[in-house]
Amino acid sequence: MSKKNSSTQNKELGLKFQTLPTFAQRLISYIHYKTGAAAELILIVLLGVMALACQDKFDIQLKNGRTFTSLYLMLLARSGSRKSTVFRLLMGEIYQLEKELRNDFLLKEKIHKLKLVSWETELKELKKQFGKAVRQKVDVTEALEALEECQRRKPSVPERKYLTKNDSTSEGLRKALALGSPSLMLGSDEAGGVIDSNLFRNISVFNSLWGEGRISDSRASRDSYDIDDVRLTVLLLLQPELFNDFISKQGKKLRKSGFLARLLLIDLEQLPELCNIPDACSWSDEPGLDGFFSILVKHLQDGIERREKNEERICITLSEEAKASWDTQSKRIRELMQKGEELHHYDDFASRIMEQATRIAAVMQMFITPDSPIITKETLMSATKITQWIINHLITKVDTTRKPTTAEKLVWFMEEHLVSNGSYDFKRNDIIKKGPYSVRRSESLNSALEKLESEGIVQLFERGGVNYVKFIGSKMEPSELAEKTNIPLLDSGTVAMSKLRLPE
Repeated sequence: MSKKNSSTQNKELGLKFQTLPTFAQRLISYIHYKTGAAAELILIVLLGVMALACQDKFDIQLKNGRTFTSLYLMLLARSGSRKSTVFRLLMGEIYQLEKELRNDFLLKEKIHKLKLVSWETELKELKKQFGKAVRQKVDVTEALEALEECQRRKPSVPERKYLTKNDSTSEGLRKALALGSPSLMLGSDEAGGVIDSNLFRNISVFNSLWGEGRISDSRASRDSYDIDDVRLTVLLLLQPELFNDFISKQGKKLRKSGFLARLLLIDLEQLPELCNIPDACSWSDEPGLDGFFSILVKHLQDGIERREKNEERICITLSEEAKASWDTQSKRIRELMQKGEELHHYDDFASRIMEQATRIAAVMQMFITPDSPIITKETLMSATKITQWIINHLITKVDTTRKPTTAEKLVWFMEEHLVSNGSYDFKRNDIIKKGPYSVRRSESLNSALEKLESEGIVQLFERGGVNYVKFIGSKMEPSELAEKTNIPLLDSGTVAMSKLRLPE
């Protein structure tokens, strides 16, 4: 239950262009100039392609150990928002590299087939010689050694390398990661079918890949894949209605499993207005986009080469100034997660904010200073603001698509009827008679009141043999209540007109 009013929330759902790093401002300005797409859409797709480029080359050093640069991004926008245009533009170089990898695979496959023919011929002959040696009991050891040596030289089957998947099942994703494509993007500009597939019914796969990079999968009835040291970035663009249907069915499961806390979601329908891009036409910077693609491809190729050489990933660290800023912001978030504070009911999301911000900072830094893996304070601050903006969207989306709890309905009822009640003290019997239908049974009301009392929103007490509920968590101040109920200010300090907790 957020304590923010709607006007404050609306402001926080808007993207402030000046908070972005200069390189991102220039890229977004140019792409907007070329496509007419919203800055919010362009930013999310940019983050997705950058995360894919970085994830197999870099890791990030945090206080409690290393983490990844992978991101799980989702953007909701209606038809006509240029989702596909921006997606194809920024994914173009990735698809081109993937095509080159495919051509390389096809060439290796042809060579493999030729080698396999000669190897099979040699193997067949050595099997005959070994059989003859066994029958004649002559030179058996030598024949066996020659046969085994040949078997060890069997040409290895080339592995097809993918960089992206757009229609994978849970089984298909495991298989791709295990067999030659250990760094992938699950990406689609029409992702309605993806979120409706069995892939999103087995959320544990996503959770494991986000933080551990491994999946242990052993099933006797089918192929099993024990996957380790893999990376996955998710970039899904879809229409809001499709996501609304999806989250209405699986919202509880998605949140309880921790998946939503790992998701970075933006809904363009929630924006009070689109981000203003100042002087959009004056930053027509095609060379800047070319430079971006050059860094993108180099990071991807370096990641592939690193894995082939079995080398360690480069570790991105925070500068000393960035570390101090990280600690300060982390402390503030922990404070906001305390009971009665703004993020208390969203502590699952809040607990991931700084790691999400650091991941975003890392991928941005590696496009600002590709050869210097040190996150500056400025980049971290920008990434933190981006993360907070995204988390505000996620919280708003979750709140607007889930069913309110009985406790929330009770709070809304008391807030709406505070003036007609004439005080902060509600009789329990009146709530049962006139309150929301969900609390018109003693069992339901007691459960809701216990929850609200534990959160410091109500105080339960008895006076004159009557049970009362004191609404100490009301948004309305006593002076305002006194004014609306025409009670003189001198009388507004009475117990009934006070939100202060009664002495036990």
